[in-house]
Amino acid sequence: MIILLTNDDGFHAEGLQAFSEAMREIGEVYVVAPDQGRSCCSHAVTTHQELTLNPMGNREWTVSGTPADCVRVALRWLHIRPDWIVSGVNEGGNLGVDLHYSGTVAGAREGRLLGVPSMAISQYLRRDRARDWRLSAQRARFAFQQWSSIPLADRAFWNINLPVVDHREIELNRIECLPEPQMLHFEFESSDASGSARDPNSPSSPSEQIIYRSNYQLRPRQEGSDVARCFGGAIVATQLSIDLI
Repeated sequence: MIILLTNDDGFHAEGLQAFSEAMREIGEVYVVAPDQGRSCCSHAVTTHQELTLNPMGNREWTVSGTPADCVRVALRWLHIRPDWIVSGVNEGGNLGVDLHYSGTVAGAREGRLLGVPSMAISQYLRRDRARDWRLSAQRARFAFQQWSSIPLADRAFWNINLPVVDHREIELNRIECLPEPQMLHFEFESSDASGSARDPNSPSSPSEQIIYRSNYQLRPRQEGSDVARCFGGAIVATQLSIDLI
């Protein structure tokens, strides 16, 4: 089996490096990944700028672009002919409506648009739990082996999320479910240390520094949704369509 890996955390991300090592035990692995982090870039592609392609080792390259760029370059410039394209393992969940923002999911979507069976795999994280990318890679490989054997619907690809659990078992409970329809609550707050007051309606108001804030663990979760199931300790999978309607 020939497997193409990409991600949106960048070539040097621990999740990708551990996963590529694990996947080499079951197939011939190619890695084409962004040269830097591109999280939350959605399905952006580069069309008006040059892309820099750098070899990083045996069957490995970086691209100065997005995950979708990487898949395009791999198939149309490097002429890699994979049996599967896998995007991940992403640092952080891509559950529910997150998939609209995710560069990881876009890497898999681009692969399916180009006619290759594809899968995105993400590791949900908790601030109170240590990260173990080697264990995540083994669970991701298990998930790939399980769901790659299940026929995909026409013009569909897999979006898979790994849970956080308090044991080291690899073959966790697997569930196919629908994405959570409610989005994560978020706010913006000032990151200006001076705390200076402003009049938002004044044209002479100074520029501001603001920062995004949210709490992923408190996001809405309907019973049976991918968020609820993943938070409950299962590996969850959803078949996503590349069709617009």
